[in-house]
Amino acid sequence: MLTEDATPEAERIKTPYLATFKPRLMDWSAAKVFALKNLRIAIRYPTNFLIWGILPLLWYAPYILMMIAIAGPGTSQSFTELSGFDDFITFSIIAVFVYQYVDKSIWSVGNNFRWEQFSGTLEPLFVTPVPRISILVGAAFSDTLQCTFSATVLLVISSVLFGVSYAITMVAPIVVMLTMMVFALYGFSFMIAGLILVFKDPSVLTELISNITYVLSPITYPLQALPSAARFAAVLVPSTIAIITIRELAITGLFQPLSFLQAFASMLGLVIGFWVLGVLAFRWGEKWTKEKGSMGGF
Repeated sequence: MLTEDATPEAERIKTPYLATFKPRLMDWSAAKVFALKNLRIAIRYPTNFLIWGILPLLWYAPYILMMIAIAGPGTSQSFTELSGFDDFITFSIIAVFVYQYVDKSIWSVGNNFRWEQFSGTLEPLFVTPVPRISILVGAAFSDTLQCTFSATVLLVISSVLFGVSYAITMVAPIVVMLTMMVFALYGFSFMIAGLILVFKDPSVLTELISNITYVLSPITYPLQALPSAARFAAVLVPSTIAIITIRELAITGLFQPLSFLQAFASMLGLVIGFWVLGVLAFRWGEKWTKEKGSMGGF
């Protein structure tokens, strides 16, 4: 004979997490779990370490070799007048190092939900009782760690191959500015993630954003080489301020407090602006996708 279980539903399905759960804007435990999950998948394939370290060098080596072919192993008068530096190889390598974080935020962080969709885990993620931003931040943390490894290997190998050196004494302010840029890029990647939820296939969108950002960032040429309208747009890209500031610190070894504080304040404005835009864009994308019922669609 079947008897009805008198145990309340709330008591039967009770986990420590749900028992103490309260709605919040950010869940650091969830972010940590998601970051560890991504890192475990990444290090599961040892060849990734080779790709992270070597492939970026192959991407940027043609630009450096082209500079050498055009102007020789040093510099040109026009370049020196525009940039204020007399060695374009040293000039470009530090920018390539910084830009790795931009590229990673565009291609990896923003695309995480698309990969979850391919894996069939996107909808389960969106029914978990955690803030969606926690998942995005966890993905950003794991990708930042991977990028730091890749960018460091790129900087070391490039410095050895081309015999350039940088001011080690400026490590602290460089790390501060790099961290500010990374936080600004988190907001940037949230915006891309929201757009990907709506438009699904990220390849064209990501390629467009990546190329525009690369052109506006003063990587292989000084900012003064851009047309005036492009220079105005370039200062709205976090990598521009970071590259200019970090390049000055690393090459000259001079710390100018006023100049650094101005760059820090500008970057802080970008951090706030991109986080606000990123969170709003992501929430709009999530709401639009749920209303259309296309969360799991391709």
